[in-house]
Amino acid sequence: MKLTKIHIILFLLTVATTFITGLSFGGDIISAVSFSVALLFILGSHEMVHYYYGKKYGVDITPPYFIPAPPIISPIGTFGAFIKIKSPISTKRALFDIGIAGPLAGIIATVPVLIIGIKLSTIVKMSDHIEGGGLVLGTPIIMHIFSDIFYGPMPEGYDLFVHPVAFAGWVGLFVTALNLIPSGQLDGGHITYALFSKRIHRYISLAMIALLIIFGIGTEFLLEIGNDLLGSGFSWFSESVPIFEGWPGWILWAVLLTFMGTKHPPTMYEETDLSLKRKILGLVSLLIFIGCFTPVPIKIV
Repeated sequence: MKLTKIHIILFLLTVATTFITGLSFGGDIISAVSFSVALLFILGSHEMVHYYYGKKYGVDITPPYFIPAPPIISPIGTFGAFIKIKSPISTKRALFDIGIAGPLAGIIATVPVLIIGIKLSTIVKMSDHIEGGGLVLGTPIIMHIFSDIFYGPMPEGYDLFVHPVAFAGWVGLFVTALNLIPSGQLDGGHITYALFSKRIHRYISLAMIALLIIFGIGTEFLLEIGNDLLGSGFSWFSESVPIFEGWPGWILWAVLLTFMGTKHPPTMYEETDLSLKRKILGLVSLLIFIGCFTPVPIKIV
């Protein structure tokens, strides 16, 4: 693995910015170090396994570039990490393995971090912690499961006040969900392209952008418009739709994915078929995406 000066500088800057972010959450050195180490472990695991499988299949691929971000810009102190693929990928099998390896490694790294973080967290009365404003995190299914295992159902008016390590685990879930969105050249897009045809990949990519816009606007607002325009004839439909408010960040993601493009470059040998094991892993990746996704990730109160 050939590291350049820019790789090292960006990584050290990301260590610094994630440390500062952890310090702002925990208020002490131990919390800051714990958050930074936990988050970089998750992000690094994701990208390094991408790198390993890229090299395994003979792809010209760079080591990960970490992207630092001041806490005033990014609430986690980083914009994540990425690798550059500089050569075509030979087969759909190679594309699938490279695409799915990162999210699988990421979720495997995230789960123990999340468990430790939840164990270090405390149950608090919400009114005592949000009077002066703050961030309320959406709870993905996976996090909800572990929270219930350790603490049981939350009493009304109470919630989990997450430890910085738990916040790093939450970020790991969120990043995994973003990467597994089946669109364009995201990891989820690679998996979708490898499993299906170019045309189906394009349709799924466009459908996901439309869904992200819906999640950005929120069903509550859309159903109000539907009821106003269509009246009582629309009520039978609106009563069966889950109600949730929108998160504008999804609209930003929809715009970003649109500009990134919904097409996927072909592999060198398109006729390669995937094994049953890989098809099952494709289904597993969908379940992981559902388990990591939350309609409203962050709410400012």
